[in-house]
Amino acid sequence: MKKLIYSLYLIASVVFYNCESNAEIDLPETTSQITNLLFSEVYAFEDNLLGGPYIGMVNSNSENSLFISCRENEPSSTITEEEVFKLNLDSNELIRKNTLPGGFITKQLAIENNQLVSIGGTEIKVYDLSLQADPSTIEYQNNFTLSKYGIARDNSGIYIIGGYRVDIPTRENKKIYKLNINSSELFEEVITTPETMMGASAAIVNEKMYVFGGALYEDWEPTNKIFIYPLNGSPSYEELRMSLDADITFVQRYGDLILIAGHKGLLTSNKTSFVAKFDTNTNIFEEIETNLDSDGGVKAIHQMTIKNDTMYILFGHKGISPTNISNWSIMTASLKSDQ
Repeated sequence: MKKLIYSLYLIASVVFYNCESNAEIDLPETTSQITNLLFSEVYAFEDNLLGGPYIGMVNSNSENSLFISCRENEPSSTITEEEVFKLNLDSNELIRKNTLPGGFITKQLAIENNQLVSIGGTEIKVYDLSLQADPSTIEYQNNFTLSKYGIARDNSGIYIIGGYRVDIPTRENKKIYKLNINSSELFEEVITTPETMMGASAAIVNEKMYVFGGALYEDWEPTNKIFIYPLNGSPSYEELRMSLDADITFVQRYGDLILIAGHKGLLTSNKTSFVAKFDTNTNIFEEIETNLDSDGGVKAIHQMTIKNDTMYILFGHKGISPTNISNWSIMTASLKSDQ
């Protein structure tokens, strides 16, 4: 294996290795010079969400709504439900849909063929966008079970980023899968990764997948790594560095920029949120200033999506036993604020 290391602007190092849609994404014509984001609360609610890397979030243009999915934060000895929220951005009406069983912990959301797809650790649930009917379910075969994975989308489909395998003794999962909902091969292995990464998400720009942060399964420590994988089948990949370590990232494309939000301190009492941008033309990663208040390290960003020129985040903290109920906020910031 060959390595070539060199300096690149603000990034400490870059390493090259030679080794043997969202369907409703809105892309601006040009990207602004985003240096500061001022968030304001547009909706607040109470619930027993798990938080961390376990919540899914996506937006719908046709419904002008946000969707959030999570398994209830309940003791493992109880029967759990999957809860899906739909927040109408015109009326601020919140609809909740609860479905049994809750399934295995992590949920991620995508919109496919005008349906809401909730990707769980052991099954997929497919909802109509009105959330009126019960979802259909696709169960994984051979006890296949994933936890703490992220997703990415382009016009060709949905990709599952990392996570660890609960169903095997080593828990190793050095794979990125393409999800083929209507195929007998539900999970198609498309990329082999150098590590088993948890909590990392990705965006796809110009046939390249950019994966940010996450924690290593071996030691559960957050990383500052950026992996760039070509989607043309090449085994080569590129490795860059962020200016921070992140347990969990939520990643969206915005024109030629990639916007990253997340937090570190998943397993500690002091959580630190961040928002950053990555320019795919220059490979420069920069943090963005925000007005978010972590409330003494308790609150953090637990999901992010972009609709038109607005960033939406889910902000709050997991509840404490026995009620497990806590306050959550949906907050927004304009991406055009500097213009």
